[in-house]
Amino acid sequence: MSNIRSLKDSSQSEQRRKRIGGIVIVALLLLSTVGFALSIVGFGGNAGVDDEIQGFSHNGQYWVYTVGSQKYYFTYHPSEINITSEIDKTLADFGGRQVYIDSEITGGAQEIYNSLGLYAGKINEACYGSCDRDLPEKSCSDAEALIVLRESEIESITENESCVFVSGNLRTVDAFLYKVLGIN
Repeated sequence: MSNIRSLKDSSQSEQRRKRIGGIVIVALLLLSTVGFALSIVGFGGNAGVDDEIQGFSHNGQYWVYTVGSQKYYFTYHPSEINITSEIDKTLADFGGRQVYIDSEITGGAQEIYNSLGLYAGKINEACYGSCDRDLPEKSCSDAEALIVLRESEIESITENESCVFVSGNLRTVDAFLYKVLGIN
């Protein structure tokens, strides 16, 4: 059997329940606001917060360099690269041109495509010289622009006629892109 309550007791119980509910809701709102503010400042770990270093932000996987509305994605930050480039190529040398890439570096062609794709007329895979793959064979004299990426222990970036030779790894590819895009 249930207790019989007076109207006054029932009213007081209802008001107390409403006050406690209101206090709980206000407390949740305040704590969530404080938690969000602390995560932005950096006390909440790296939960979706970009690390800003020299105009770059880190999204957890790539370094992102933003110019206006254009974003460039790199595996390495310029401070992690210590490679001198012996090329004079700039973005204008690839603008509106047919660019061919012969890449042995995993992910290298993708990074070049992501950075130069908006500016080049077209970017396609090709072979530097003869090859067994079903791709066009190009040389430095017959291509508008040919970028040759080779795995190597020795990191270097050189050019010959319309060819750019990038030897090394993704760090070397990023060094080439920083040079071409004029990012120091």
